[in-house]
Amino acid sequence: MHWILFLVLSSLAALAFVRWEKRQRIKKMEAAFAGRAPLSAADFYERFFSAQGVPREVVSRVRKVLEEQLGADLSRLAASDDFSENIGFFFEFDSMVDVEIVCALEEEFSIRISDEEATNAHTIRDIVELVSRKVQAGLSRDVERELTQ
Repeated sequence: MHWILFLVLSSLAALAFVRWEKRQRIKKMEAAFAGRAPLSAADFYERFFSAQGVPREVVSRVRKVLEEQLGADLSRLAASDDFSENIGFFFEFDSMVDVEIVCALEEEFSIRISDEEATNAHTIRDIVELVSRKVQAGLSRDVERELTQ
């Protein structure tokens, strides 16, 4: 009988902790994104990446991967947001999310990201530009391979 009570109390404590953690995460997101209007995927691209010639599809898919891996609405994200600074709180809630993001990006784009590249990509702009370079390099290799066949 004591074991059942222990299991019930443990489950309630775990549930309370999960709810507390979710509230903390929401608070930190609100603080990081305060005063920013939500941007559609198209607006996000136009505001931060269209002038650099980064393909729209790359930007859209990177943002989608980040939203999925972080489990958050990133409609108020900016290209300058930095995982080593203002949005580093995401790592407080899931210490493996950085690895999960890299793996998801590699899978989504059929690319490889080295540990050094991942470590040096702090901002959203860094991540988008890294993925864009990798995708474009892969396309160049594919075209070259087709031409030599």
